[in-house]
Amino acid sequence: MKLKDYSLQIKKNIAVLFHLIFLSLVIGSFSIMYLSTEYGAGLSWLRDRNYEDSPQFMAQFQQDLNSIFQYVSYRDVFEEDGVLDLSSQMFSITRGDGPEIIYTLEEVLRYARSQGFYLNSDFDVVNDLLVYDNAATAKDCRINWRAYLTDQQITEPGDAYTSLLELSREVLNCLGAYYKIHYRMIANPSNLYFQILYAESQEALEENESLDDILIYTNASNLSPQQLIKLGRFCYLDSNSALVQTNLLKIPANLTAAMEKNNFYDFGYYYILAAVDTNYPADDVYAEGAENYKNLRGRFLESLMGMIIGLIGCLLTFLSLVYMSGYQTKKNTSPSLYGIDMIYTECFIVLSAIFTMFALFLGEKIGYRILHALVAKTSWEYAERMMMAVLIYGCCMTAAFSLLRRYKCRQLWTNSLTHHILQTIEQYFIHRSFSYRLFCLFLAFVLAQITGIGLIFLSFQRHLYLVAALLILALLGIDYQTFHKMFISSLQEDKIADAISRIAGGDTSYQMALDGLSGKELNIACMINQIGTGLERALQEKVKSERLKADLITNVSHDIKTPLTSIINYVDLIKREHLQNDRVQEYLNVLDQKSQRLKTLTEDLLEASKASSGTLKLEMIHLDLVEMIWQTNGEFEEKFAERNLELVSNLPSNSIMIEADGRHLWRVLENLYNNAFKYAMKHSRIFAEITCENDYAYFTLKNVSEHPLNVSSEDLTERFVRGDVSRTTEGSGLGLSIAQSLTKLQGGTFEILIDADLYKVRIGFPIV
Repeated sequence: MKLKDYSLQIKKNIAVLFHLIFLSLVIGSFSIMYLSTEYGAGLSWLRDRNYEDSPQFMAQFQQDLNSIFQYVSYRDVFEEDGVLDLSSQMFSITRGDGPEIIYTLEEVLRYARSQGFYLNSDFDVVNDLLVYDNAATAKDCRINWRAYLTDQQITEPGDAYTSLLELSREVLNCLGAYYKIHYRMIANPSNLYFQILYAESQEALEENESLDDILIYTNASNLSPQQLIKLGRFCYLDSNSALVQTNLLKIPANLTAAMEKNNFYDFGYYYILAAVDTNYPADDVYAEGAENYKNLRGRFLESLMGMIIGLIGCLLTFLSLVYMSGYQTKKNTSPSLYGIDMIYTECFIVLSAIFTMFALFLGEKIGYRILHALVAKTSWEYAERMMMAVLIYGCCMTAAFSLLRRYKCRQLWTNSLTHHILQTIEQYFIHRSFSYRLFCLFLAFVLAQITGIGLIFLSFQRHLYLVAALLILALLGIDYQTFHKMFISSLQEDKIADAISRIAGGDTSYQMALDGLSGKELNIACMINQIGTGLERALQEKVKSERLKADLITNVSHDIKTPLTSIINYVDLIKREHLQNDRVQEYLNVLDQKSQRLKTLTEDLLEASKASSGTLKLEMIHLDLVEMIWQTNGEFEEKFAERNLELVSNLPSNSIMIEADGRHLWRVLENLYNNAFKYAMKHSRIFAEITCENDYAYFTLKNVSEHPLNVSSEDLTERFVRGDVSRTTEGSGLGLSIAQSLTKLQGGTFEILIDADLYKVRIGFPIV
């Protein structure tokens, strides 16, 4: 195979390669959008909005508010005058019937370190020991109170007892939460400022300048509430109003509940103000979040553009593969199939589904392990789903292109198992009678109706209304298919009946269109077309034979006419010599008589040939048929008298105009009268009459035959047939045939009626 023959295969490989590249671009872009951006925000990422209006900002703000409330709960527990107080009492316990034991923060920390618990640099509780002694984990301590919990959460007797180790770990967790908020918002610069204030009343707050009876929790003691509000985003709530003043995207949750929970001294007035400096001067989570948000928006836009380009590329390469699928080389104008495409369509679909499930099984057992080694744990679920989607896509694309090749080769249905089964059933019924097939169809229809109605009734009894609705739809579908089958069958029978009618009417060249026919009707249509073709072929052969016969007669007549003319002329010259020998004179008379008869026969043959072939040139004019008959009667009156024949005419007095060729109409009448002269019984009468019926003028000539009429009326118009079998007359047997042909050429009718020895001929022409 030459290199140029591989060009189409190379194009296919290039299209497949680019399709995979674009598919990888789509998967990569979507993965970036899913994993690295705010999934679920949709195209709102494309809007020109700030970080402060994003859900990420609100989530961070809500989280920090919850941390601030934790700080409020823990500050008075762990601090004294702004510094950590190790002598602060943490909890009180009692062991058995012993005295109450109160543990300070210092004692708790010392005990926790002895058990391997401490706070790391991120203020998270860690443990170096893996095994604890039984005394540490024994739940033998009854809790009296815990300073870091306002709600002791003792709902059952078992909740009142715990271990000293568990209490120490609780203290460390609370201390870690306290240190986190203190370190991030108080000890270090922060873009989030807060003020939480509790007072006896708003009037006492305005009058008391020493603020001794006021509790304030803040990291912005040098800023007034008005200054905090002007920083950017803020949230303000006081006890005098149920409304939250804010310019955030949405109102933070649980503000009132948290403020009431931390109102340990039942102050009558309080407020909370939290604000974020949107200029982000401090390097904290808000500044980092704003920068990340900006980067993520850019990354989302890039990923979106990449995904769009990938989808367009996938679509274009897919369309090119659809166009080239099935073709081996550019020279091949018809598609071809591969070995796998020869499997039955239904079997191939089932095998494709099995192969897809096997691929998914391998992906789950092997592919997941590879992904877990390459992908971060937080992205395992997404990576697994994406791998499943890619496997399904690959298997489905392979199966789809096989089905596409079958469709291009017209094998999608013809190579299906259902089609082969239906063909087998059809082959069984195709040779059966119509009544048998109709009976089988009706029986199947009745059984389907009975079964369907029974199942529908049963479904209604069991209140399975959805199943009943589906069964009703299925039954209606069967009814429609049955009606459609019978309707198509009736249409096919109508086509067959129409074809038979047209062929019977003389249109032997008609061929039935086989589109839409099937089964036995298709076989019948093929046989009808074969019958029509055979009739048309036979008719053409007959026409050809008649044409050859007419040509032969014409040529022979012309060939005979030339020497015959010479014979007639020489006989005439010899007669002019006035020979005295009587025997020679008798011979000359015989020669003259026979040559004239041969001349007449030759002329009749030539005229009969022209009349039957329709090559005569007609000059149609308006003629008076009555006058034409009177003239013909006058011409033959003396001739009839030679045989003692009496011509009786019954002609109308008025003129009857017809359209005919005068010369050829005269020849018709001449042949009819000559035929009567030759074959009428001597001393008999010949009747000529003209009648008018249904806008036609009919001329009838009747006589009694001298010899018995032993032939039919149809045979009399055949060439070379005469009423007397002995051929004692001088006729050629062509007169009536010529008369019939000339009459029909002029648009008239020609009839011969025989009743015993009564002979009657009638010709008719339309009246003008």
